[in-house]
Amino acid sequence: MKCYIRNMSAISPQPTFATDSFLTDVVETVVDANCLKAVEPDYKECIKEAGLRRRMSHVIKMGVASALNCVEGAQGAMPDAIITATGLGCLADTEKFLQSIVENDEKLLNPTSFIQSTFNTIGGQIALILKRQCYNFTYVHRGFSFESAVLDAMMQLEEGDASNVLVGGIDEVTDTEYRVMERMGFWRSGAKMGEGAQFFMLSSTVSSQDVAQISGLCTFLADTSDYSQKVQSFLASCGMTLADVDLVLSGECGDAKMDASLLSWKASIPANMPTATFKHLCGEYQTASSFGVWCAANILKNQMVPSALRPVGKSDNVRRILVFNSYRNKNCSLFLLEKVE
Repeated sequence: MKCYIRNMSAISPQPTFATDSFLTDVVETVVDANCLKAVEPDYKECIKEAGLRRRMSHVIKMGVASALNCVEGAQGAMPDAIITATGLGCLADTEKFLQSIVENDEKLLNPTSFIQSTFNTIGGQIALILKRQCYNFTYVHRGFSFESAVLDAMMQLEEGDASNVLVGGIDEVTDTEYRVMERMGFWRSGAKMGEGAQFFMLSSTVSSQDVAQISGLCTFLADTSDYSQKVQSFLASCGMTLADVDLVLSGECGDAKMDASLLSWKASIPANMPTATFKHLCGEYQTASSFGVWCAANILKNQMVPSALRPVGKSDNVRRILVFNSYRNKNCSLFLLEKVE
């Protein structure tokens, strides 16, 4: 299976939204910062209706704005399916509703926060604004959420059920989430919690506008797999070997224990293989692989690897990129992206 990225949009902790530049101006990470918060745009430019915008929470505005910007730049291509992915959903609204239950002794509760706390809220809002009565699905598969959404989109395109599919990965940071996960030992060893909303318009047919091509996708569990064997098997299924790849873009989170297996695999690949990383720019979260795919597609489009991605090795003519993401040393995924010839 393969598909083409017709257009894409990203809201992340970097200035990535609605700009022609690609990671030229990077927000420096404060050493003692707890997490990486998204650089948010002026939502009035994307979500015109003030009343609707006022009722949206932080994560909903991020997701809707990124999706609408992606559709707007797709030169008239409207989605036949809308597929969203999130690890933890609309946490702020969930927390707000639970807090109101306690404060109001389970009486006279405002239903708005409850309605907007469901995982499929973002996909539903996008469909309402675009007036698209089409296949609309949300994946909540922890570290495999975005991968599941892309796999579904690729199957929709291959089977002819859709010609254009809007796919996005969205997650947010909340103070409560950070404190709970920190008590569980998540952010004590160098990893930074992050957030973002990345959307892609995927198409079944090639066009001159396409940014890149997704040629393959694979997921596996870290504790039951040999990384080298998995990579070889995946690339073989795509009709190539690691020697055919021009760049490995990996998702280390900054926690030495969580990154150990991925770093060990990187140490085993040929020394002349160009590599780069992306999570120091977006932080760690369940759908962070969507930011990695966004970076890889931009590299293929612009034919340059920005210094912000910490490249090692020279990569002049980049035709194929292997994106290797690892979430908490549990959920691993491989994306193969190629330049559209």
